[in-house]
Amino acid sequence: MTLERPKSLRELALETLRESIIDGTLKMGQTLSERRISEELGVSKSPVREALAQLRDEGLVSIEPQKGARVFQLSDAEVTQICDFRQAIETAAFELALARDPAGLADDMTRIVKTMGQERDRENEKAYLKLDTAFHHAIFEHAGNDYLTASYTRYVGKIAALRTHLAKLPRHTDLSFEEHKKLAASVREADMTVIRALLAEHIDRTRQAYKSAAILLEGAET
Repeated sequence: MTLERPKSLRELALETLRESIIDGTLKMGQTLSERRISEELGVSKSPVREALAQLRDEGLVSIEPQKGARVFQLSDAEVTQICDFRQAIETAAFELALARDPAGLADDMTRIVKTMGQERDRENEKAYLKLDTAFHHAIFEHAGNDYLTASYTRYVGKIAALRTHLAKLPRHTDLSFEEHKKLAASVREADMTVIRALLAEHIDRTRQAYKSAAILLEGAET
């Protein structure tokens, strides 16, 4: 029997902060106090500081001298870059996964989409969004390329946090879910031409939805 190694204080702080950013508990642009976080988690400032440094490397936190740390914010230009990155890397992973393990990918995607539907019916947004992340990560799990997976994983938290942000928009989740169902069905058919078109539509809608979200937020503040 293999015993699981206990998580360090740094790992615990890292997981807690990362999840709080992804699920929207910590808002985009929110200032982060090392002292307050250490008090809330019951740890010293050292593991919190280390966790924040890791989150900076993942793009979830920005740290400026004399100003401290804050949750990331996204400009239209960066959203465009994220979407370009996703389009390129997910397309490449899809092609490899379909060549190496099409049945396994189709089974996983079908299962995840079914569970997404169940959580959507329960109005469990947090669980649904985690499954959304799992759906896209499945592409890399079946692609069999550690370099692609590592590149995607580095930014998966930021992508997931963006999903949470966009889920507040009217009908965004409804449209997204329909796109996931179509993608899963196309994987079953192993039609890369259709998959490429559906993926482009799915990711480009993220780009357009973020612009709509920014306009809504600006309207709410005026």
